[in-house]
Amino acid sequence: MKKRIVKIAAVLLMTHTAIGLSAQCEPDTVNCTDTGDPGQICPAVLPAATLDAVYDESITVLAPSSFDVSGIVVNVAYIRVDSVLNLPPGLSYWANADLFYPDSAYCIQLYGTPEEDGEFQLSIYVTPFIYFPTIVQGPQVVDSTSVSLTVQGPSGIDPLPSKGFQVLPTFPNPFPDVVRVGFYTPVGDQVSLKVYNILGELMHEETQWAPPGEHRFGFNGRSLLPGTYFYRITNSRELYTGKFIKSR
Repeated sequence: MKKRIVKIAAVLLMTHTAIGLSAQCEPDTVNCTDTGDPGQICPAVLPAATLDAVYDESITVLAPSSFDVSGIVVNVAYIRVDSVLNLPPGLSYWANADLFYPDSAYCIQLYGTPEEDGEFQLSIYVTPFIYFPTIVQGPQVVDSTSVSLTVQGPSGIDPLPSKGFQVLPTFPNPFPDVVRVGFYTPVGDQVSLKVYNILGELMHEETQWAPPGEHRFGFNGRSLLPGTYFYRITNSRELYTGKFIKSR
């Protein structure tokens, strides 16, 4: 069914970012099972976000194997996500695959800090590729009614209540080209980013002056070979390490 496919792709589009300092997200195949409809999304309803507070949700998707076109059931080879409009400003999405194949589970994430409150109705564009009998491109589908996300007003609670320096999750991870490495500093400070390969060789280094608040390095790793890399964040007093993966 077209709307079902669009709904699944919408969540995939919205979901951004694996967490750099914790384990990669994994599909929840224990609690998320196909209930009989083509495909399945778990959880079915996205939790509300709060203005100026970090938002991070992981969702499992079981891709559909067929859908109905004018009363004819066609088998799906895969689905390609084309674009999404009207995401809440400040939020990004990441999925652990470029194409979504039938009867497979995917881990997806939505991450960022909402900059505007309100109800956001997403406009999602996807293209299904179907067997007819060989694989052919179906018509692009747009849906602007199935998926929405509410961003609530400020909670009055500091989203980073700790008084100390903090390294924020990296996203996306794995990354194809650019990865964002975030940090929070309670005071103005010089903060440095260094990137190393698995042999300990320095691949990149940069420093920025950061006033109090949240900041991010935008590291362009396009020239790196695929694989695992380690990064080090330092301020004038502390040192933190983590790792990310170059996907291609």
